[in-house]
Amino acid sequence: MHQLFSIQLAPKSKASALFLPLITCILLLTTFPTNAAQLINKLPAKLDSRWQVCNHFDNREAECQESDLPLDASRLENSVIFQTFEKQFILSSDLRKETFGLWLPHIDDVDEVFINNELVGKTGKFLPSFESGFRYPRLYLVSSDLLNFNQFNQIRIKTSSSRNLPGIQSEAPIIGGYIEIQHKIQEQNYTYVIAASLLLLLTVFQIFYFIVVKDNYETIYFSIFLIAYAMVAIARSMLPLELGLDLSATFKIEVFMHNLGMASLSMFLFKLFELEIRTIYQVGIGLMGISGLATILWPFALTLRLVAEINLWVTVVASFLVIGSALIIAVHKQRKYCWLVMATCALGWLILIFDALMLSPGLFNLELPIVSPIIPITATIIGIVFSLTLTHKYWRFFKGSTYDHLTGTLLRPAFFQRLSEEMQRSARGSSQLLVAVIDIQQAKKMSTSYGYSLGNHLLITVSNALTKVLRPFDLICRFSEEQFCVAASIVGRQDAESCIKRVYEELISIQQPIDKGVEVFVDARVGGVIYNPDQHLSVSHLLQDANYALSKAKNQSKNNYLLIQNPTVTA
Repeated sequence: MHQLFSIQLAPKSKASALFLPLITCILLLTTFPTNAAQLINKLPAKLDSRWQVCNHFDNREAECQESDLPLDASRLENSVIFQTFEKQFILSSDLRKETFGLWLPHIDDVDEVFINNELVGKTGKFLPSFESGFRYPRLYLVSSDLLNFNQFNQIRIKTSSSRNLPGIQSEAPIIGGYIEIQHKIQEQNYTYVIAASLLLLLTVFQIFYFIVVKDNYETIYFSIFLIAYAMVAIARSMLPLELGLDLSATFKIEVFMHNLGMASLSMFLFKLFELEIRTIYQVGIGLMGISGLATILWPFALTLRLVAEINLWVTVVASFLVIGSALIIAVHKQRKYCWLVMATCALGWLILIFDALMLSPGLFNLELPIVSPIIPITATIIGIVFSLTLTHKYWRFFKGSTYDHLTGTLLRPAFFQRLSEEMQRSARGSSQLLVAVIDIQQAKKMSTSYGYSLGNHLLITVSNALTKVLRPFDLICRFSEEQFCVAASIVGRQDAESCIKRVYEELISIQQPIDKGVEVFVDARVGGVIYNPDQHLSVSHLLQDANYALSKAKNQSKNNYLLIQNPTVTA
């Protein structure tokens, strides 16, 4: 501790008492060399000049030089084991009532801070049990009991970087009011809290969609994406530091969640656009998962940031190839929402590159500004855009639970209600009603063997064919996983047979591509019945007869469609 002397003057007037601190500081500065200390008479004050910077080696004496902060981000010798930064400052006695805090906006990677040879704070751990805290700003409370007013104070900062970079290379330390700086840090921390909260809230909606909407597996992958980046937001917040968690382990989890989020986003896009996930895309997604797992299992904390940086660039390249390919195919096939999704993903990919360049200056060192919240904020924007996209996609389902989101046909409850109304209308009027059940033999098998995207594409093609053959006011329902049911107004039996035949011939003419140069014809069975008010007392009775006709049609050797005889209905 430098406590060279103190000056005491007995103030004889109010003016002398006012100028006492100033006179004291002037005498101190003129007694010693002018570069010895920094006078601080107001807060906050940036400690950016007249530092003694020393590189400490494992095999020779330290090398010191005077320098201003921050230092250039140039690499140090590999033999440097830690750095120290020392300077002197003088506090005016006018600041006695202040609550002091020392703010270090960015340290690479570990630090210990001493004021007048007393430890005031540390983050991370030095070797041999290395633990990096490079992501977190430091704010240390400095007790007034440790400080000398109108006298010399010494500050000493010890740092160690796993990347052989200067410990203070972005911003100089700042001494200021602890409460004011704490509020500033908390304001930034609120960004992470809000981002994590919104991402988790959006996850609740995706789980709801998955429960109520049939065959919408894209919501599962999107939920994983949202949860993963909510965890990234929490890992980058001040919470792990405040809870005293292992910072290296937290960083590993963050990197793994980052990879998991990108892999889930890739799967989500393939499901959203109903695209086939070819082997090469599976390899790319698997590479992201393996790279993230390798990072979380890496046992050497000192080289963890280098491994994480390599992993980040693997994720950048793999996501560009996999997600980019999915978007190009979606645009080529003119899938709905493709341009909106492409623009959003392009923004996210550019931010991903910026984050990789910003927080891991190893392969590339561009001295970019540190903006740690950029990934959580971008993930939240992507989450909101894609959630609105899915909501728009499902809007017809939620609007009265009327339509199947995949095929656009009526759902069973809505179909039953509409069919009941048509039965009543037919019983009162002169028109007749045909009800037919259609079974697509290979729909389930195709989904199991070649993927849900091909199975879903077949169901969409079948629903489009039914819409083409039938009239706009006829009813079409997706009855089950591989069955449809239709209800059409007819003028007699001959019209009913003609309608069933048209439906059957349209369906069996469909060619479904399953591989390059390989197509299969749709294998359909159709069974129908004409509504008879005297026999069919309810919707279930009518559908029971239609299913009976379908079972008979399945047993026929050719022309697998059948309108069962109904002697009470005349032509």
